[in-house]
Amino acid sequence: MDAELQEIREFLAASPDFAVLPEAALDRLPKQLVVRYLRRGSSFPPEGTEAADLWLVRAGAVDLRDSHDELLDKLGEGDVYATPADSDPIVPVVGRVVEDSLFYMLPARESEELRRQHPEFAERFDRASSRPKEKALAALQGAGSQGDSVLTVSVGELITRAPESTSPEATIQSAAQHMSEQNISALLVMANQELVGIVTDHDLRKRCLATGRSRKEPVGNIMSSRLQTVSPETPAFEALLLMSRQDIHHLPVLAGKRPVGLISTTDLIRHQGTNAVYLVRDIRRCESVAALSRVAKSLPELQIQLVQSGATAFHLGQAITAVIDALTRRLLKLAEAELGAPPVPYAWLACGSQGRREQTVHTDQDNALIYADSDQEGVDDYFVGLAAFVTNGLDSCGLPHCPGGVSPKNSDWRRSVSDWRNAFAKATYNPDLKGAMLAAHYFDLRVVHGDATLFDPLRSEALASGARRPFINQMVTNALRHSPPLGFFRQLVLVRSGEQADTLDVKKQGLLLVSSLAQVYALLGRLTGMHTMERLRGAVHAGIINRDAGANLCDAYETLATLRTRHQVKQLKDGLRPDNHIPPKSLSALERGHLKDAFSVIATMQKNLRVQLAGTGSL
Repeated sequence: MDAELQEIREFLAASPDFAVLPEAALDRLPKQLVVRYLRRGSSFPPEGTEAADLWLVRAGAVDLRDSHDELLDKLGEGDVYATPADSDPIVPVVGRVVEDSLFYMLPARESEELRRQHPEFAERFDRASSRPKEKALAALQGAGSQGDSVLTVSVGELITRAPESTSPEATIQSAAQHMSEQNISALLVMANQELVGIVTDHDLRKRCLATGRSRKEPVGNIMSSRLQTVSPETPAFEALLLMSRQDIHHLPVLAGKRPVGLISTTDLIRHQGTNAVYLVRDIRRCESVAALSRVAKSLPELQIQLVQSGATAFHLGQAITAVIDALTRRLLKLAEAELGAPPVPYAWLACGSQGRREQTVHTDQDNALIYADSDQEGVDDYFVGLAAFVTNGLDSCGLPHCPGGVSPKNSDWRRSVSDWRNAFAKATYNPDLKGAMLAAHYFDLRVVHGDATLFDPLRSEALASGARRPFINQMVTNALRHSPPLGFFRQLVLVRSGEQADTLDVKKQGLLLVSSLAQVYALLGRLTGMHTMERLRGAVHAGIINRDAGANLCDAYETLATLRTRHQVKQLKDGLRPDNHIPPKSLSALERGHLKDAFSVIATMQKNLRVQLAGTGSL
C-alpha cells in the first residue's frame, strides 16, 4: 500500500464509524473511495448522490438544516454522513458546505456490500435512529467482564431442584423435620394448590423456639404470608436487589401461579463475591456508627466488582442505592435508640440520585424529613437531634454533607406534613424559576424509612398540581438552563482551566440533563416512576414522547452513566478519589464517538422542547 493510501487507511481507522470494521476490510477501503472537493456554498450532498452513498469529511465543515432553516447539526473533520435511505425521513435534511471542504465518498454499491457483510457497521448508519446503539452499550459494559455472574443469568438458571412444600395445617414439628430431612432452609406453604406462605428456619427460631410456642401448633401460625415472588425469567440481579431492599433471604419462583423453585441468597451469592446482600446483612448487624463506617468502606469494592462483571449503570445504581438506603435505616435505628422513641410518626426521605436510585460511590447526601402534625412541644427539637445524628453518621460512612444544604438539619428540608404541603403548593402554584428548581428536588423525594403514608399522599397531590401548564413551562425552562458540551463540528467543549482542566463533567453536563428532561415528561404524564429510565419508558407508554425518542434518551443515559462508572473504577484502582470529570483523551475513538452521539441526542431533545415552548408559549 503506497503512502497516500496508507494515510487514508489510518484516517478511516481513527473514525468511530469505520473502526468497527475488521483489518482486512479497512485495507481494501482506500482504493474504493472517491475523493470529492466541494466549494463553500455548495449543496450537500451534491446532485447525483445515491441514497446509499457514505460521506466522510476529511477537512472542512458542513451545516445540516431542516426545512425551516434551523441548524440540526454540523459535520467536521472525521464525521460521517449517510444519506437517509427511506423516502420519508424523520427530519428532512438540507446540507450546505460552509467552508471549502474535502470528502472521501464511498459509492452506494461498495457501501451496500460493506453493510451487508458487516452488520455492526450497518448499525452505525441506521437513519431511523441516531441513538447510540445497544451493541455499543454492550461493548462498553462488557469491557473487563469477568465472565458468567449473577448479572448475566436468570433466576430460572439457578434453580437446581423442585421446591419442597407443606400445608398450613401441618404441625410446626413436622415442618421442621421435613426441612431437616431434606437439608433445606425453607418450605413453601400450599393450600388448594396455591402458594399462601413460606416458613424458614429463621421463622422456626424466632416465632417458635424463642417464644415457647407448642410444636404441635399449625405451621400456618408462624409462616410469612406477605410474599415477594419472582418468575423464572427475572434477572438474578433484580432478585438480589429485591432481597436487599426487603431484607429477606428466600424468594419463591412462580411460573404463573405454580411454584417451580425457591432461591435463596446463598444461591445468588455463589455467583457473586462482594455484593449488596452481604453488605446489607453486615449493616443490619452493626451496633455503632464506627462499625457502620467500617462496613461502608466496602462500597468502592462493590462498585469495582459490579463494573468488572459487566453490570449496567442501571443495575449498579440500584445496588449502591440499596446499600446506602440500608446504612440510612440502620443509622435511624441507632439514633432512636440513643434519643428515645420519636414523639410522632415520621419518614426519612432521600432526594437526588439516592431518591432516583441512581447512586455511585461518588455521592453526597441529599435527604429530607417529614413528621406528623402535632401541637406537642419539642417535636421539632427531637427531629433536629435525629437529623444531626444520621447526617453526621452518613458523613462518617463516606457520604459528605450536602454542600447545597439539602439536609434535614436545615428547617427547609425538615417539616411537618402541613408545612410540606404548603411548600409543595408554593413551588407549584406560583411558578418562577427558583420555585421550579426547588420543585425539581421535591419530585425526586422517596421514602427510605418510616411512615410512608405521611408523604405519599403529598406526592400524589403534587403530581396532580405539577401537571399545570404554567408550572410545566417553568420546569422546561429549568431543564434547558444547561446544554451538553458539544460545540460546532461536534467538538467536545472542555473545562479550560483549574483542577479539572481538559475534562467533561459527565454528570452535570450530561446525566442531569437527561434526568431533567425525564422529570418534565413524568410531570406531563403524572408518572410515579423515580429512576430516569423508568420515567423515560413511562413517557413512551403514556405517549408523551415517541418510542425512538425514548430509546434514544435511554441509550444516551446508559452510555454516559457507563462511561462515568468505568472512569470512577479506574480512579478507585489508582487510589484516587472518584469524581465525574472524564478527560476525553482517556477514551478510545469509539468511546468518544458514543459520547458525542449521546450528547447529540440530548441536544436534539432539548431543542424539541425549546421549539415547542417558543412556538406556542406553553407546552
